[in-house]
Amino acid sequence: YQHVEKKRFLPEITHCITCQTRLRKYATLSQRTIITLHGALQMTHVGYRCPNADCPEKLRVYRSALADAQALPGFSFGLDIVALVGHLKLHQHQTVDEVHRGINERLADYQISMSRRNVMYLFEAYSALLKATAQNTRDPIFQDWLGQVRLDGGFIVSIDGIQPDKGNETIYLVREVSTGRLLSAQNVTTSDTETIKQVLLPVLALGVPVIGSISDAQKSLIDAISALWPGVPHQTCQFHYLQEAARPIFEVDRG
Repeated sequence: YQHVEKKRFLPEITHCITCQTRLRKYATLSQRTIITLHGALQMTHVGYRCPNADCPEKLRVYRSALADAQALPGFSFGLDIVALVGHLKLHQHQTVDEVHRGINERLADYQISMSRRNVMYLFEAYSALLKATAQNTRDPIFQDWLGQVRLDGGFIVSIDGIQPDKGNETIYLVREVSTGRLLSAQNVTTSDTETIKQVLLPVLALGVPVIGSISDAQKSLIDAISALWPGVPHQTCQFHYLQEAARPIFEVDRG
């Protein structure tokens, strides 16, 4: 790379959490170059240990949380690019080709580009992070939020399926509409009603009343929602509704 920023990362904790002795350098944990939205970063990650021979935690290796937050293990692209790929794909509803073009435009100033296949890999990583987040229901912040939702009488759920490319698995995301909090995320190979029910079961297990739902007009989604929450008002997603309404106009204009 023509332009590389070099950074050395040390543990944010400077003293042993057990005996309070000042930590000492132990070893270089990793040296690698990753691509971020701000160009290439050559990072050196240094680990520290407690030098006190009598400390029961003297073998504990202290790492830099900031270093670990730069990129996922084994990835050459930073978490900021992973997040941007996910945002463009799921929130902006861009195609893989549009995401690919947009990322490369951001990286062009640094004479860096990525392949289309890397966009797919990074979206898979983003999907895995989403699933891990949705499964962490024991988090105190999540529990506090859940308690507030119960006091408010329930929540409105939205479900949306995203297929990165034809022939790939579809990732279904279930969110609470008012706050945008992710409730469930799963990759599936089929989109029949029974499969969609399985995607929605983690939401049902929360034991919170669902007072409304939003999805596109896909029949399996509507049937699954109706089966799990009979009588709950359902609304078609405005984005998909307008997209379908505009399709005939687009075809005529293109002709």
